[in-house]
Amino acid sequence: MLVKPNFLIIGSTGRNTGKTEFACRLIGKYSKEFQVYGVKVVSIDPHEGNCPRGGKGCGVCTSLKDDYEITEESIIDPKKDTSRMLMAGACKVFFLKVSVHALEKGLNALLGVIPDDVLTVFESNSIRKVVEPGLFLVIKNLKEKQVKESCVEVIHYADKVIDFYNMSWNFSPDRVLIKNNTWIIRENATAIILAGGKSSRMGVDKSLLPVNGEPLIAFIANQLESHFNEVIIGANDPGKFNFLKYQVVPDVEKDKGPLMGIYSCLMASSDEVNFVTACDIPVMNYRLIQNMINLSGDADIIMPVRESNKYEPLYAVYKKSIAANALTILKNNGRKITDLFNHVKVKFIEFNDNAWYQNLNIKDEYYEFIKKGELQKCFRSDDKNQ
Repeated sequence: MLVKPNFLIIGSTGRNTGKTEFACRLIGKYSKEFQVYGVKVVSIDPHEGNCPRGGKGCGVCTSLKDDYEITEESIIDPKKDTSRMLMAGACKVFFLKVSVHALEKGLNALLGVIPDDVLTVFESNSIRKVVEPGLFLVIKNLKEKQVKESCVEVIHYADKVIDFYNMSWNFSPDRVLIKNNTWIIRENATAIILAGGKSSRMGVDKSLLPVNGEPLIAFIANQLESHFNEVIIGANDPGKFNFLKYQVVPDVEKDKGPLMGIYSCLMASSDEVNFVTACDIPVMNYRLIQNMINLSGDADIIMPVRESNKYEPLYAVYKKSIAANALTILKNNGRKITDLFNHVKVKFIEFNDNAWYQNLNIKDEYYEFIKKGELQKCFRSDDKNQ
């Protein structure tokens, strides 16, 4: 599947979700600073009748004679979705009519008229089947129970399902950002990096190990910063991290382990939802983090688990509301994060991808991580020269 982080796709479960307005808000916001294109896609299945919406239709679908047809919008008509994108500030807007059996063919043709690195906002469900964008948002009309088939096929890919009710969304377009020419989401949540350990196995302070020319803790924080309302560092030596611009929170009581660190940072957090990570996990898998946050609606803790019982408590999502339970455990001389499982609702998410995950506990692991990074940089450099 083609990967295009500069693409943003907005789908919907049905009609009347404010999908075009959401797209226009984003185009209007970012077209002042970047080149932004707009694309509306209508996929047509000739075996299912002439109009995907049912009824007589408007004639758009029946006019498709080949596998696909691409037209550029040039008319200003507030009643047309493509015109509204143009009016919002898009440099160019295209309308792709395509057979559901030729989506990849239609996409490849579209790539011939869109510059490779330009930011592009799509209105479509079906195009998600052939391209992995930076973001895929699905807007759901809470007043309609039925979900159209084109959305059923792809909704499991959604980075965020946005509720639409009484002419408003429960997620603001302002939370969609651009970083390094990639569409991202700033979650209504806090990121917490625990750096209170003694690094006894490493022999030196893990949080300050150099990675790409900066301390490891800064390397991690820089990956998280744009995705969260705030970043908090949990550490008992705040002065050590004066070079960082983030709040540093010491343990309420020292030498009580990571559960105390989680409790102390949760109490300092401005958000109910919090992603907690250790300072020795150098690569942040944002897809996994986002998935955990999306699952946090009716759970207090969302935690990855490997091989049925290998929990990852220091790469998990915690609600601030669990702080009282954590304090009770700590007052009873408990230290295990897993003791929380008996008091709060926990969801576990399968975690079997070791391609990116690495825990730097000893020097050999650190050296291997650095070596791997250098090899990857060399590989990318060679690719560019070919």
